[in-house]
Amino acid sequence: MTRLGPPVRVADQLFLAAHDHDTGHLQARLHRSGMALGLAGALLSELVLEARIDVQQGRIVPVNRGPLQDVLGQAILEDVVTELQVAKQPRTVRVWLVYLSHSSVTQVRNRLCFNGILHEVSGRHWWGGAASSYRAVDLNSALGPEAAVHSLLTHDHAPDSTIPAMTFAALADACGLLPRLAWWREQRAGLRRRLDRLRDQLPRAVRELADHTEAAVGDAVVGRR
Repeated sequence: MTRLGPPVRVADQLFLAAHDHDTGHLQARLHRSGMALGLAGALLSELVLEARIDVQQGRIVPVNRGPLQDVLGQAILEDVVTELQVAKQPRTVRVWLVYLSHSSVTQVRNRLCFNGILHEVSGRHWWGGAASSYRAVDLNSALGPEAAVHSLLTHDHAPDSTIPAMTFAALADACGLLPRLAWWREQRAGLRRRLDRLRDQLPRAVRELADHTEAAVGDAVVGRR
């Protein structure tokens, strides 16, 4: 049987790291708004890394309308282009984060299922009615993103020190995921310094997306109180 490789897209990695897989079924480590906004920021960052959009004066601007292989990314890019044509001016990052957050969890989960990383398990509620849960097809693949970000933040010469890997780490921090991981709590001070150094190496647009994501998550948490 062919072993599944780790997912390569930022939002896929964030989704998997934001869930505990110990029980055999996905158990969220983050509150819904943090995960949804974090995934929204990750989806936008994927388009930045694909050189399809840019962040200019706090607004999302399409810069290359060429087709993408990823269906979800293509759909978001088309939304950005269409909205610009209708509104006549680019929407702010915050508007796009909120808009995408309404469906980001479901959309990224569906992409992981389509790519064979997750599997839907049918079941029933104890009070009756159909219910579905999800589990990793291959546990090592599902745990790969968490292991990769740990390696990135604890080793000067980590195997994966690419811009996408650094982007994943920055967004995991922005949505509040890193403090939920045991190894972060044990080594927080040193990891924070390394994360800040890695963040400085990111493209400007990605840093801005991480900043806006962190602010949106903060506002959402305050709004829940």
